[in-house]
Amino acid sequence: MSDKKIKIPLFGHDVDAIEIPISKSTENFNEYALADGSTIRLKVVATAVLRLEGQYTPEGDPIYLVKNGQVVTVVEAPKAMRKKI
Repeated sequence: MSDKKIKIPLFGHDVDAIEIPISKSTENFNEYALADGSTIRLKVVATAVLRLEGQYTPEGDPIYLVKNGQVVTVVEAPKAMRKKI
């Protein structure tokens, strides 16, 4: 599969980028205990990865942008906060 070249708006001007296919991923949940007594799990899911053409970090590494979505799951919530069904 060939990489798809696109232009994306970044900091007020268009930048050349290449969409890089994701060939493998491992996405784990992070779990957070909240002050209201609830516990949630959060997973960030990459939907696309773009490499900026001709752009590099000070160390010489290519710069990537990651488009992503989030999955949030309530693990536990206090009974007083739950909707009665």
